[in-house]
Amino acid sequence: FNLADVPFAPFDPEKPEGINVYPLDGNPNEGAFSAIVRLPGGWMSPLHSHTMTYTGVAMSDSMVHGSTADAKETVPKMSYWTQPAGEPHVDGCMSEEPCYFLVFFEGAVDMVPAEAPAAEPTVKITRGDAIPWAEVKGGVQMAVIDGNPKEGAFKALFQFPAGMTTNVHTHPGSFSGGLLSGAHERGPSADALVSLTEGAVWHEPAGSAHMEKCGAESNCIFAGVMNAALNTEAVELSTGADAAPAADAAPAADAAPA
Repeated sequence: FNLADVPFAPFDPEKPEGINVYPLDGNPNEGAFSAIVRLPGGWMSPLHSHTMTYTGVAMSDSMVHGSTADAKETVPKMSYWTQPAGEPHVDGCMSEEPCYFLVFFEGAVDMVPAEAPAAEPTVKITRGDAIPWAEVKGGVQMAVIDGNPKEGAFKALFQFPAGMTTNVHTHPGSFSGGLLSGAHERGPSADALVSLTEGAVWHEPAGSAHMEKCGAESNCIFAGVMNAALNTEAVELSTGADAAPAADAAPAADAAPA
């Protein structure tokens, strides 16, 4: 879905004007899931915690996140954080327009009211202007949020160079993601590509054949979670006339989980 077409639904049916969510994969009421979240403009949550750890990735420039309303900080687009289970925090949107972010929860979601902040908050926020990019291959870069792409499930940000195209290929794991910057196309073949703009989200089942294309004007940056190790042995990258095979697109040693 492009952002304008995402079928959001209220997190709390009794408060439709509040948080809205669309799950990309999994059921938020039953277990681990990925979703895009919409916060109303000018909205601030009360201090609360979650039973399960989650990772958030800002898709808007006006989001705030912090251990208290007084200790919150702006998390501009492409910033990410991992919120430990049981640790009180706040989230908010400081613009007049809604704010959007991706969440990757390790279990079912809840909101537990908190009376006091954590004595020593451990949440770590990586700002969008300080992403630790590491070269993968062929100009593709990746910043691992957690997990190990060589061994199993992981979360990461990806950056494709402008004009890059892949061949049709598959992955052994499913992938849920959201486009943070640039124009991007995905689909099962070159004549069936879907044009995606900033804020778009998608889910790709394991083993589904697809190809990807980045617009010529700027790099494409997206975030996502894959539920298996990254294996791109069959992927070929092209920046136009030349095609360069990417036999092993696992990150180098300096791209270890942050």
